[in-house]
Amino acid sequence: MKQNVDLELDLTGLESPEPMLKTKEAIDKLSIGQIVLVKTTALGSEQNIRNLITNHPVTLLSFKKEDGIFHFVIEKTS
Repeated sequence: MKQNVDLELDLTGLESPEPMLKTKEAIDKLSIGQIVLVKTTALGSEQNIRNLITNHPVTLLSFKKEDGIFHFVIEKTS
């Protein structure tokens, strides 16, 4: 099932914690129900973004690691 992505963040090449901080900024600007796709290569980002998801009103719709790139699809829920 393919989600409609409202915003795509290509944060590849950035070092932690910058991808997590930019993801938080983007989530804060989204409307409820909007979806963001985050791509990052920073090793610490997997755990940092998972922590962000746990502590914010969002849902992780999907996650995969492909060719060294982490792909997070996140929906703002409230």
